[in-house]
Amino acid sequence: MATLPTDDEKVRMVLDIFKHFGSRPGHALGAKNFTAVGAKAGLNMSDIADGIRVGGERGLFEDGPNNSVKLTDAGFAEM
Repeated sequence: MATLPTDDEKVRMVLDIFKHFGSRPGHALGAKNFTAVGAKAGLNMSDIADGIRVGGERGLFEDGPNNSVKLTDAGFAEM
């Protein structure tokens, strides 16, 4: 039986997407960035959305301009 990813695994998916782009603290990614990389990696978009939400609650991400997601210092340290 397949298992669903945990919240920690979902956050890791999002951090890996930031890492893919060589992101530093304060770097923002838009939905297209998450969709393109996530699709290539075969990730479920709802898992990525959950990862962004959970990571935001943990202070790893914050809202950026134009509905983007910004990597915080804490998020960069987790990468």
